[in-house]
Amino acid sequence: MLLLALGVILFVVLYQRRVIKHQVELERINLQKQQELLQASIQSEEEERARIASELHDDIGATLSSVRLFLHNAATGADNEHLEQSKKLLDDSIKKLRDISHKLQPATLFHLGLEQSILATADVINRSGSMKIKFTSTNTLPRFNGQVELSVYRILQELLNNIMKHANATKVDIETVLSDKRLTLSLTHNGTGLTEDSYHELIYKKGAIGLKNIENRRKSIQAAISFYTDNDEYGILLTVPVEV
Repeated sequence: MLLLALGVILFVVLYQRRVIKHQVELERINLQKQQELLQASIQSEEEERARIASELHDDIGATLSSVRLFLHNAATGADNEHLEQSKKLLDDSIKKLRDISHKLQPATLFHLGLEQSILATADVINRSGSMKIKFTSTNTLPRFNGQVELSVYRILQELLNNIMKHANATKVDIETVLSDKRLTLSLTHNGTGLTEDSYHELIYKKGAIGLKNIENRRKSIQAAISFYTDNDEYGILLTVPVEV
């Protein structure tokens, strides 16, 4: 009887272990599938951005450049005032198309890396006069995995866009720190910002597309994001595991 009881107990224990192992494996498979779907969605979005950027640059941009050259050559003996105005409008259109193309497909990121892309973004915003941005990096950032660089850059774009639109901030400090295979990107600003609770509330509400994009990007690279206040300033921390 004792041996039978021990056998039953052993069978139950082994059966429970098998059930638990099976559940863990199912959870792992489901998590992997979710990650693959998320990566596929982001990759599809980036491919569409690249296609649009290429069409803007190669087709529309080239056409506008040709029209400008034609107007310049036709200036002799024509209505110079109207021609000059047309040239100015075309110059503005070409510049806007270049800006859109850069936002859709950031060439600086792919060629020079994350650090130079942050510097370039800060320079564009500073020259626009909408905010004053200061960028510091405690380490010279190496090149990371392409997906990591792109996701961090897109998250930064969304955060800065939200700050410009909603925070009424006049200055933003951006800092990167690389330590122990972990990249930390911090933003502090003097406007009105999100709290930890409001962020997690908004990402599940209808709309808030920018915040949902941040959350999807964050999950795709297994990063963590947090929000805090310090001496009347709002701060955001993005922590990303990286291979260096």
